Amino acid sequence: MNAIPPIGPAAVFSAPFAVGGCLIPNRVVLAPMAGITNRPFRLHMKSHGAGLVYSEMASSYGLLHANSRTSHYIEVAEEERPVGVQLFGDDPATLATAVRLVLDRAQRPDIIDINLGCPVKKVVKTGAGAALLSDPARAVAAAAAVVAAAAEFGVPVTAKIRSGPDPEHVIAPQLARQLEQAGVAALGLHPRAATQFYRGRADHDVTARVVEQVGIPVMASGDIDSFAGASDVLTRTGAAAVMVGRGVLGDPWLVGRILAGTDDPTPRLTELIEDLRTLYRATLHSMGEKRAVPWMRKHVAWYLRRGGVRGTAIEDFVRLRSFAEVDEALSLLVEGVAPEDVR
Repeated sequence: MNAIPPIGPAAVFSAPFAVGGCLIPNRVVLAPMAGITNRPFRLHMKSHGAGLVYSEMASSYGLLHANSRTSHYIEVAEEERPVGVQLFGDDPATLATAVRLVLDRAQRPDIIDINLGCPVKKVVKTGAGAALLSDPARAVAAAAAVVAAAAEFGVPVTAKIRSGPDPEHVIAPQLARQLEQAGVAALGLHPRAATQFYRGRADHDVTARVVEQVGIPVMASGDIDSFAGASDVLTRTGAAAVMVGRGVLGDPWLVGRILAGTDDPTPRLTELIEDLRTLYRATLHSMGEKRAVPWMRKHVAWYLRRGGVRGTAIEDFVRLRSFAEVDEALSLLVEGVAPEDVR
């Protein structure tokens, strides 16, 4: 079920695949993104067709210390299944304990993911994320501990990796094979080095090399921003699925276009604004206005930029301090009145 079916390129993405014992209804996966893939956003992407969604990363140490913000990251809703929770940390024993805390809940996720690729300084300096790419033995030990703990609950484990710590050390093919041997059920691969962050183009030749090395599904991430691009990646690499990230920011319709096999234009501004309002209201309900308004500012900017709104007008939008102000400004934007006139 994980191999690409011998059917047309659009239908490929609508075919299911399996991660361990978890059936994923299609082959478009929402990548875990720090500060973005909270529960309202995951549910929103589910409504746009994503087959599997992942939480933003949660600290294993934060869970052990019962940090309320970290605990919020691992809350899942029935409506978003299948859903994965991503953990990060540098210590195998701590990660294993964190896994048990996540899974010993009434609403447990369907998948646990271990972050072995985040290049952000505050994560790397703790020895976690991309720092583990420089210590593959520790990365594999961490993954094995997570797999053993998750197995107690019958939950499969995935791992998100990059090509290597830097462009001169492409370790992903070898690491992928070792992670499979440790019991990891699927891999998410972003084929850029950690030191590259998001610069340059993702090297999906590395993705193809990883696919050749393992028998588990590989979810290809990096520069997936169109149906044509997604189809090309699957065709060239043999990956089981694509993992969309920055491409859906302000354009959640990307998922539907990939599933439909089309690269039709982004919807008109009026439809963009209505979808933005839907996400905004869900975020208000989940987070409360005090937290939701600043969190939504980046989404407002992404949506409006997709809709062709000029930069100065977007700046005015992100200065607004309440949903009522944003909502009124959006209405006036549709009517053709510049948001800088709204006060």
